[in-house]
Amino acid sequence: MGSRLQEAAARHLGRRWFLIPLAIFTASRLVDTLFIFLSASHQVALSQARDDYYVYEPSPADPGYLGVVSNWDGQWYRQIATDGYQHPSPGASPQEVWDTLWAWAFPPAYPMIVRLVMMITSLSFPVAATIVSCLAGAAAMVLMYRLVARTGGQFLASVTVLFSSFWVAAPLLQVAYSESLALFFLMAALNLLVDRRYGWAAVAVLALSMTRIVTLPLLLAVVVHAWLRYRREGPFWKTRPKDALGIAVVAFCTVFGVVAWMLLASVFIGPQAGMERSSGQRSLYLGWFEDTYHLVGVGGPVFIAVVVLLLTAFMLSPRARVWAPELRAWSVAYPAYLFALTPFLPAVFRYLLLTPTLPVMMAGTPRTMTRHTLLWVAALLVLLLLCQRWYVSTMLVVWTDDSRPGP
Repeated sequence: MGSRLQEAAARHLGRRWFLIPLAIFTASRLVDTLFIFLSASHQVALSQARDDYYVYEPSPADPGYLGVVSNWDGQWYRQIATDGYQHPSPGASPQEVWDTLWAWAFPPAYPMIVRLVMMITSLSFPVAATIVSCLAGAAAMVLMYRLVARTGGQFLASVTVLFSSFWVAAPLLQVAYSESLALFFLMAALNLLVDRRYGWAAVAVLALSMTRIVTLPLLLAVVVHAWLRYRREGPFWKTRPKDALGIAVVAFCTVFGVVAWMLLASVFIGPQAGMERSSGQRSLYLGWFEDTYHLVGVGGPVFIAVVVLLLTAFMLSPRARVWAPELRAWSVAYPAYLFALTPFLPAVFRYLLLTPTLPVMMAGTPRTMTRHTLLWVAALLVLLLLCQRWYVSTMLVVWTDDSRPGP
């Protein structure tokens, strides 16, 4: 029954397959807009910086939707989009120097695109940022659907887009954050790699490096892609030297992307400041492994290591073959990269927006549309909606301890 329904849907859609991810993403944006609007009443007035929050543009209490969409990192993006990257003025206080230089920690692709939209349309930053994020997110979902459908079918592709659009931190896909644009460049890079369009794949990787510094895990996807080509074709570098060169260029870009913005920033603010600000560099730090060790002892890093190993085992299992090998490689490398380099914070919900396979695993990676599968997907969707409501009201909206909304 499920297969017949899917085949009928595929025949009906034909060349309009892209309407499925667009419809899902549009529905999710309407829901998240409502969540943001309802939660805005809890936001406090923001007139000056706090220890945990930078204020570029002051806002009143209960600022409405447009006041919330530029919260947190959005304040830094707003500063960059409005004023560009700045140098400290002579005689500036240490705090002013810090604020001016810290903007260089944010790569330029997202705020510069928003700046361009503001210049062309004369729209305010919150409106321009919403437009850029929504358009980039919609394009990312179309590319995600295409990547998954080619190996896993339309139903799995639809579920993947559904869970990505309604992921816990998915409200960020329409606010002044770079997640939407980063997801678009990531999906573009993976699609182009699978399509063997290596020159454009390299361009997408470099664009990603100017959006979020997360290109290194793509190296594993490139290596897996090259290995599979070798297994199917033998030493293809002899018969297709141009392809071999293209793969090498993409691999180089995944590594170079880690330092690309760092090097560019260093040209303007000096090597030391560029290294510190554009990379958020610290002394030797082991991310979740170190933080969980300090919290619970040796069991913490052991647990994180087991999680990575289980994820790797799943992505190597026959059940995971519904995903493109390159996407499976990314799905292992990127979480490992996060655990190794980022602090143990709720921000991981935001970072995992770039791993679309993870929420689908909770639904058993379904390929066929059956009653049982639909019920399970619906149950998980309700859970994700509840989590989104929590995320918007407690993580996106700015509050004090006294004004924080209850559960």
